[in-house]
Amino acid sequence: MLAQNFVPKIPFPDFKWKWASLQCTEGLNDPVVLLGVLFRMRKLEPKGVKYSSEAFANELKELSDDINDSIGIDLARRTGERNLIRNSGQYWRAVGLLADGDRSGRIQLTDFGRRVADHDISQTEFAAITVQTFKLPNLQIQSADECQRWIDNGLVIYPLRLLLSILRELQSQDQGYITTEELTRIIIPLSSNKAEIVDYVNFILWFRAGQITLIGWPNCIPGANDLRIAREYLLFLSNYGYIIRKEQNTRVDEQYLYNHELDSEIAAILAEQPMDESLQQAVERIRVDNVAADIERKRVAIQRARPNQVRFRRDVLEAYGRCVITNVTMPEVLEAAHIKPFKYKGEDTVANGFPMRMDIHLLFDAGHLRISDEGEVQLSTRARMDYGATIPPRIYLPEFTSKEFLRWRWDNYNGI
Repeated sequence: MLAQNFVPKIPFPDFKWKWASLQCTEGLNDPVVLLGVLFRMRKLEPKGVKYSSEAFANELKELSDDINDSIGIDLARRTGERNLIRNSGQYWRAVGLLADGDRSGRIQLTDFGRRVADHDISQTEFAAITVQTFKLPNLQIQSADECQRWIDNGLVIYPLRLLLSILRELQSQDQGYITTEELTRIIIPLSSNKAEIVDYVNFILWFRAGQITLIGWPNCIPGANDLRIAREYLLFLSNYGYIIRKEQNTRVDEQYLYNHELDSEIAAILAEQPMDESLQQAVERIRVDNVAADIERKRVAIQRARPNQVRFRRDVLEAYGRCVITNVTMPEVLEAAHIKPFKYKGEDTVANGFPMRMDIHLLFDAGHLRISDEGEVQLSTRARMDYGATIPPRIYLPEFTSKEFLRWRWDNYNGI
């Protein structure tokens, strides 16, 4: 255990945590953007389309229009020769979705990326695999020389796993949060000194209690955008439900709270030691452990517990009278599902709702069951194994059901 007067040393100049983009754009981290762009790349990939093409530009403009009211990131300007992937493609490459580009500039996904885009791998599975496997050094976001400096100093860090481990230990001491300042001023400098979890926790608690000042500690965010880029690790965990973002006056002060509702699932993820395996192998391991399935179930339950949910359920059940998929009419087992999620400015209206049997609602919210604006029903591979014989390939959509909300979900959403 490190003493309170310990001052970490960085192993080489410019030691820092780079996230999956050399140019920070926090909005890209949102699943609807990260995976929404992926869905559109998948649609164009078989046609040999280039990132600089008009076809890709049109897809980005459509996505930009779809998310303008909820996320507000402008993708429409990131087209042509200076396109989104040229400037920020590290996002998709670093998390294993996009293949290294060749000189032709054609869209090319990895097999893992295609499975995510085809909804064969759920959003929750993608996030859990990223938490377990994302590591530094990483050739997708660091130069070869920089990666070699990490290797020469014996440094390998799994930053998302590390952050969850620290937060989990802080939670056990009733201080289960970290700030962006604590990430950049304490956690990142200590990570180059092979600190133990107890060391990170001790220094954070000493700092909060005013027992240390961090004078003499190395600055691991010297660049203008370094703080914002490092913060994206916290944004990723927040966007996928592992932690809860609590905004403050500045980015430095904002708190990221441990989601204790997912504690047993987070513990299971952390219990798996990092292995030298492909992302495809990681998928199968995650499924055997049922970790992602448990996270999906709990996050769906949390999402439903909103104040307006009772009125929304009453209105939707009165309008339809039965589950849109199974035709079950027992109100005891029926719930109201949002088509366009509330998080992305979805309405609490009948036009934006489906009555669904409880298990069907879970499949729908977790991305295992999809409904097009024409009433076509699609199941993920996992859901098809258990439900394929009982789910109709198409359903009737009443006039009052919003086709636009259905299209939005089909084009942009892959579940919680």
